[in-house]
Amino acid sequence: DHVANGEKFHMRISIAGAATALLISVSSSAAYAQAEQVVEIASRGQKIRALLIKPEKPIGGVVLTAGGHGVLSIDPSGKLGWGGGNHVIRTRADYAKAGYAVLVPDAAPDLRGDGNGVKDYRWSNQHATDIGAAVKYLRAIAKPVSLIGTSRGALTVSNAGAKLSGEAAPDALVISSGMIVHIDDKHPSAERSVGNLGRIKQPVFILYHEKDNCSYTPASSAPRGKALMTGSKKVDVKLITGAAQGTGDPCQAQSPHGFFGLDAEAVKAVTDWLAALPK
Repeated sequence: DHVANGEKFHMRISIAGAATALLISVSSSAAYAQAEQVVEIASRGQKIRALLIKPEKPIGGVVLTAGGHGVLSIDPSGKLGWGGGNHVIRTRADYAKAGYAVLVPDAAPDLRGDGNGVKDYRWSNQHATDIGAAVKYLRAIAKPVSLIGTSRGALTVSNAGAKLSGEAAPDALVISSGMIVHIDDKHPSAERSVGNLGRIKQPVFILYHEKDNCSYTPASSAPRGKALMTGSKKVDVKLITGAAQGTGDPCQAQSPHGFFGLDAEAVKAVTDWLAALPK
């Protein structure tokens, strides 16, 4: 035993302090999980299931849309059939802790197909209408309302920004690790599928990790995506540079593409940007 008594004591205090901080964090997360509700949103004759977290005095609202096929398969109890590990889904309580009312809508029943989504639904008029219904639902709870999407969720965000107006239109758009620009013909991009991103008028925040190695969402595509959004007066780009954790598929959530290990930094970047928008 080469540790002095004083060092042992300091170590015990440090461990106890860390354990207390962890307990507080876990308790806080559990509290938000318990506060999560399952709601239904009417759109086009469909009933769209969604998760809702309402802080006591929300400073605004965020609608979160996952990447991949985007079909969360939320059951009546609120359990997710898919997507729990997706970056924007796993951080939903963090947005609530930051003061935002949070809405996580599933894909509409008629767009869910075999559970992997109807082909091309992301940039359909029907999906834009559904997102507009979600925005209006949340705006009755808190405003302004921002739409946040990650990876393939960029198609949903861009589609909504380009097509929605009035009360259905989100007040701001956030795209993280987004499939915005055309890379090749294997996977769709907002540039090719939504078309004319210059129709987007809202402020836009584009967030990537500098070491995103997904071939469809390289960080180098951020300025190219910004250049397409000529109709918006404010398009900001930020690259996160911290050491992301995780291994495996570079296009999945447990990688720099999904800000794995950097959730707090990514959420702070988004919420700081939202807070700085003109009220």
